[in-house]
Amino acid sequence: MQSDGEIVRAVLRGQREAFAALVIRHERAVWATAWRVLRDGHAASDAGQEAFLMAFRRLRDLRDPDQFGAWLLRIAGREAARLARRRAREPGRSQSLDDCGIEAPAGLSEGSEELLEALARLPDHERVVVSLRYLDGLPVAEVAAALGRPVGTVTKQLSRAIERLKAHVNRGVTR
Repeated sequence: MQSDGEIVRAVLRGQREAFAALVIRHERAVWATAWRVLRDGHAASDAGQEAFLMAFRRLRDLRDPDQFGAWLLRIAGREAARLARRRAREPGRSQSLDDCGIEAPAGLSEGSEELLEALARLPDHERVVVSLRYLDGLPVAEVAAALGRPVGTVTKQLSRAIERLKAHVNRGVTR
């Protein structure tokens, strides 16, 4: 399997179609990054598409091709924030999560809705690592690489997030 750096260098040499491999490899992480800002699946998809277009156009500006994933996620975060600011200026744009039309993934158990609500309450840095690790199924090392963080930091963030989620679920059980 080619590294991100190898694919980026191929694209820069003129093999434009190779960029599709980067899209496939990073689309879920880009969507999750945009979703944590926007809380809307459709808007996250739009922000993700814009992020990929911007990355493709600005690929020559990338100093270290091996850092493509982290660079792309920073672009996705900025694009999501830009879209959120634009949406906030639009009158009547307030939506609840139910109004967004986003359904929980198939196969989730009865208490999953409460767990997803607890996930949404986590601090951003914890929510994104939990989403990438457990919803997208990425290994910890890949989560760390995608976010440009050390593995130890990601491990600690996952541990703290899991403790917060357990505490939330336990409070719900005792009610």
